[in-house]
Amino acid sequence: MRPKILALCFVAPGSGYGKTELIERMVVALSKLKIKVCVLKHSGHDLEPDKDKDTWRFRKAGAAASAVITGEGLATFFVPKSSLEEAINLLDGLGPDLILCEGFRGSTLPKILILKEEDEFGVLPSLESVVAVVFDGQAPGWVKIPVLKKDPRAVAEFVLKYYRKTKEAGEG
Repeated sequence: MRPKILALCFVAPGSGYGKTELIERMVVALSKLKIKVCVLKHSGHDLEPDKDKDTWRFRKAGAAASAVITGEGLATFFVPKSSLEEAINLLDGLGPDLILCEGFRGSTLPKILILKEEDEFGVLPSLESVVAVVFDGQAPGWVKIPVLKKDPRAVAEFVLKYYRKTKEAGEG
């Protein structure tokens, strides 16, 4: 029996931080390594599947599946009113190696925080489960978690190491 997949969220203080592009480019890099990836994206707005929410970009990049969860439920091809856990379980049924989630700051899933400016490091204490920060500048010395450059391959390598470590610890 295959172990339950772990999902990882990419979060930021707001829109315009490059989460979609980073995940899209990570999917390309991971697909070249024969890693099967599914992607979930969070939206607080009601919308039609794929309209303006980039899930088609994830599939074009090589994701096995993608979906959007809205305030009213899950769009794309899943059952409406699904929770994040239900969506992950549905995607898990497709047998991915990884599930990458864009958004979902309030979830208990492990997170990679994307920042633009040093003063944004002040949001770290308010976010639980942050396992790494993506930041191209110099991180403050008090930051004790990995700080990654905004390089899709480097972030993908971190994610793969993180999952190996998590599975070895028996958490996945």
